Amino acid sequence: MLAATYHADGLWGEATFDLYPRALPGGWGYLVAAGLEPVLTMLESFRFTEEEVAQLRSQAVFSKIPASFFDALSRLTFTGDVHAVAEGTPVFPNEPVLRVTAPIWVATLLETRLVQLVGASTAVASRAARLADAAGSRSVLDFGSRRSAGAESAGLAARAAWIGGVAATTNTQASLAYEIPPFGTMSDTFLAAYGADELAYAAFRVHFPWLGHFALPDDDPVGGLDRFATFKEQVSLVRIDHDDLLATSRKVRLALDKRGMKATRILGSGQLDEARIAGLVAANAPIAMFAVGRALAATTEPGMRLAFRVAELQRGTRRVPATREGSATYPGRKQVLRFESHDLLCLETEAGAWTRAGWPLLRPVMVRGRRVEPPEALAMARDRRAAMVGALPAGLRAVKATEVRDVRISDGVAAAALGE
Repeated sequence: MLAATYHADGLWGEATFDLYPRALPGGWGYLVAAGLEPVLTMLESFRFTEEEVAQLRSQAVFSKIPASFFDALSRLTFTGDVHAVAEGTPVFPNEPVLRVTAPIWVATLLETRLVQLVGASTAVASRAARLADAAGSRSVLDFGSRRSAGAESAGLAARAAWIGGVAATTNTQASLAYEIPPFGTMSDTFLAAYGADELAYAAFRVHFPWLGHFALPDDDPVGGLDRFATFKEQVSLVRIDHDDLLATSRKVRLALDKRGMKATRILGSGQLDEARIAGLVAANAPIAMFAVGRALAATTEPGMRLAFRVAELQRGTRRVPATREGSATYPGRKQVLRFESHDLLCLETEAGAWTRAGWPLLRPVMVRGRRVEPPEALAMARDRRAAMVGALPAGLRAVKATEVRDVRISDGVAAAALGE
């Protein structure tokens, strides 16, 4: 409706919108940018079908909208420009992750989809990075797909979790699409189908010798080890799902060692998040891997408060910063410069004065609707996250951050905000 009003009123000029987090979730020190590749793929195929246009035209609420709007929709493709922060880059409040320049009515049509793709991916990548940081040298596995709202959200979450640092995923489709190492689960149904645990395990190992694990009974995990008595040498991994993982893992470890299963490792699960994992690591729990489900399926982090706001408008032949209430927190077409000790949010026209000491985070990724470069390998985003998050101060990386990144505002941005 907003886009239809713009178009009908003759507001066809270009506008620049910023997509940025207004805040961090409580206790977090950073976010990890993700979702750019899904955004570019979406923009390349951005269309309205004849059926969709006809359906819109038939709605009573659109009865006063001129036919020219529906004609424009039927011919619409994205021909704008996009600047973005590379996936895997740590970002902070009020820093644009994505900058879109397009006719204002077109950019308005994109808002919800952009917030979905970038918001969900950034939330999961950030959470995964914090989980991986908390686990240290131990692996974190993505078990979130069954808790996702659907196939698309599960795939996006698995992709983002891999950028963030998980070691493997149970999502086979995402594993194939993004070359993420898979991790298999031997369910109770699988065991029941074979009638005997030893037969089931032997069958699985023929085809997947390095994958899979046995889940121990929740009510008696130590007693559950008895099922391996006749083939204990073949059991490489057992899973404990328990609220008290520290005490239970110690009991299971002791029982494994007594049974001559010292090479068998323990996979821990059970409502895990970065705080619980950090506590288990600090207590030296005998857990080699952590399986995380719900925390990696939550594709929203309310505290992030992602916003898509206009920063610059075309008024006749001039481009002017958008300063009215409801526009971007900081107006103008901006760049984010990263220095070792701080970040600087400046106008794009100012950026050249500082690029010898700092480096720009926003780079052109789409010009006039066409990609600037081919898609980046996902491994590059993962490596970037590892290097850049690893370089952050310990206070920002802590489970409960003890410091805040210094994000400064240039004189140009400050003047634009005051309407000068």
